[in-house]
Amino acid sequence: MLYAVLRCAPQLDNASDNKSRWILGFFAWLVKLGWVKEVRLSMMMVGHTHEDIDALFRRIAEYWARQGR
Repeated sequence: MLYAVLRCAPQLDNASDNKSRWILGFFAWLVKLGWVKEVRLSMMMVGHTHEDIDALFRRIAEYWARQGR
C-alpha cells in the first residue's frame, strides 16, 4: 500500500477535548484509510502548552506596533 504520509506527529495541548474518542478516532480513521502509516500524539505539560506560540505572536504584535498597525 502506498501511504501519502508515513508518520503524523501532532502536538496537542493537554486539554481533555484532545483526548476524546472523536480526536483519537479521527487519527485512527486516517490510518485505516491509508493516508498515514503511523500517528504519534504528543501532549504538552500542563501549564506550558502555549509558551512557544505566545512568544512568537508577541514578537509579531511588537513588530506591528512599531509599524503603526
